[in-house]
Amino acid sequence: MAGTGRFQISRRGWGSCRYLQDSDMVDERMAVVTGASGGIGLETARGLAERGYHVVLLCRNPAKADAARADIESTVPRASLDIVLADLSRLEQVRTAAAEITERLERLDVLVNNAGIVARHREVTPEGLDLPLATNHLGPFLFTILLVPLLRKSAPSRIVMVASEAHKFSKLHLDELESPRSYGPLGMRRYGETKLMNILFTRELARRLAGSGVTVNAVHPGTVATNLGEPPKVIAKMTSLFMRTPAEGAATSVLVATDPAVETVTGGYFMNGKRADKKLSREARNDDLAKALWDRSEQLADVHFA
Repeated sequence: MAGTGRFQISRRGWGSCRYLQDSDMVDERMAVVTGASGGIGLETARGLAERGYHVVLLCRNPAKADAARADIESTVPRASLDIVLADLSRLEQVRTAAAEITERLERLDVLVNNAGIVARHREVTPEGLDLPLATNHLGPFLFTILLVPLLRKSAPSRIVMVASEAHKFSKLHLDELESPRSYGPLGMRRYGETKLMNILFTRELARRLAGSGVTVNAVHPGTVATNLGEPPKVIAKMTSLFMRTPAEGAATSVLVATDPAVETVTGGYFMNGKRADKKLSREARNDDLAKALWDRSEQLADVHFA
């Protein structure tokens, strides 16, 4: 594994990772990207590797994770990469992954919460949680909170939440948080709700981290040609003509994660490489709703922010 070697995944599963010390470990900039096996996540990881970051690819599928690493190494010969396996919909795995990263990394400069899914019909995780809620919101919520101590230690550091303009087409009903009445056509209603949760989480976390040197911002990547939601082939073919490439979609995430001009900006919403708070829906600016969502999320994820 050229340029890699810190986390070596055992096919036997968690608890078998081996840590290899590097002399330049303390000085190297560190980043974690979730959902890095393809699409926007893969291109975000590539962009950070190109800028000299050691990037931990957090992926669910081992084969896809290995392919993503090989892909990045083929275009970034000096890429420094590692893999951690976790399914963000499984909170037990989220805790294990966060503990592994905290133990193994001396610092964490950038966390990009990119992973997300679209589900067309009601699905429940083995832990009894609504699948889109767990994957798109509760998993990133828990993962981020567990990594905050390392991010604080590494300040100035940055958290990037990949949200979506889809948040405008949904409203959040806390009494239906765990059992939505409908996922909507092609699952987009529920997807939009979880993206609204991402933005509200960003606002509340930014408030709680004010003055810590850790910034938190949300981004809209644009309408990108990925396999998210696996729409019918006819629709996918038609819409692909108007979509951005994954690399174009990752550009704003990489900018917010690395641009010196954004270093002290927090609680913002970015699209097309620019701050776009005025594009947020009224509900996405509701700080009381953000606080209420936070409180309920802490209960569901069994975690407390300190």
